[in-house]
Amino acid sequence: MASLSKGIWSNFSKRSPSLAIKSKKLQEAVLSPNLPHGPVSLKKGASRIRYNSPVGMDEIYPLAYNALQEESAKTYQKIELIEKKIAEVGNDKAKEELEQKRENLLVEAEKNNPEVVYRSMFATNSVDRTQPVYRRFLEEKWKGYNRMLTMQRLETLGVIPDTMPTLNPEVEVNVVFPCNSLSRKIEPGTILSSNVTSRPPSFEIIEFKKSKNDLYTILVVDPDIPDVENDTYKTELLWALKDVPASNDDPIIDAKKLISHPECELVSYIPSVPEKNTGNHRISAWVFRQPDGKKLKAADKAPEREGFDIRKFSADNNLKAIGAHVWRSAWDRNTKNVRRMYGLPNGRIFTRERS
Repeated sequence: MASLSKGIWSNFSKRSPSLAIKSKKLQEAVLSPNLPHGPVSLKKGASRIRYNSPVGMDEIYPLAYNALQEESAKTYQKIELIEKKIAEVGNDKAKEELEQKRENLLVEAEKNNPEVVYRSMFATNSVDRTQPVYRRFLEEKWKGYNRMLTMQRLETLGVIPDTMPTLNPEVEVNVVFPCNSLSRKIEPGTILSSNVTSRPPSFEIIEFKKSKNDLYTILVVDPDIPDVENDTYKTELLWALKDVPASNDDPIIDAKKLISHPECELVSYIPSVPEKNTGNHRISAWVFRQPDGKKLKAADKAPEREGFDIRKFSADNNLKAIGAHVWRSAWDRNTKNVRRMYGLPNGRIFTRERS
């Protein structure tokens, strides 16, 4: 019976250890053709005991593994040649093209590695996003569902075009509220209680490109504030962050990060506190990647909350939206307490007038 050869996928002198499965038992289960402990997907011990490996798998699996590993080794040889060219070239554009080619080859070299494939499927939240192959797998998964879900909610709820005219998402934006007892990521469009939104959320920005020194602007707005005098609605700015650093290995923007970067909070957070009988308010968070990693110049002065024009602000600062999220809030019995917590006036009560 053929055995797995010790090749490039077991050599970590030039490869990141994050490409391997850390658990020896789990690694053995993934790399053994006869699965001595049964498939990882089977949770019950009895089911694993009853499992029988497909006929011929013991012979085919090592042959396939070794063949793919040899192809990976050839790809790494190409990567070494490109890295030498990158070190020699002086033209920035040519260097950028070579680095992109190197990124693609790094994906090609690892995309068939069983350990990498397993971690990309079952350990999504803990993969090393500095590795191009993991970013590629995450991007494919995002495009397969979460990207479409977010756009569907933004468009059907009218967030597009009521706040920004359109969006071509480049990043995945996840939102978690600290008062959410389960600390789960909020699905776009979810209706949240005033208790959950009473504290500022944390944002996770998942970049699918190489990201190290990027700065971001985040604007959270409520476009459903009643404007009685003009018989329409106006937008209120609930939170504004600028010049916030994030990267592939540090994608979280939360209160802890803002403590060390207090200058990043352009406008402090207030939660959505809808007035009674005004229905569900659409709270949208828009994420902008600042051009060339430069700090905003036109945003030194904090904008007014009431009547905030997000389109004008983004145009004045040359900002292009790369991602967004939306949740909804409505008046509830705790809204009055949240208003008091933030020193806000008592809300109005709207009623339908009889003609």
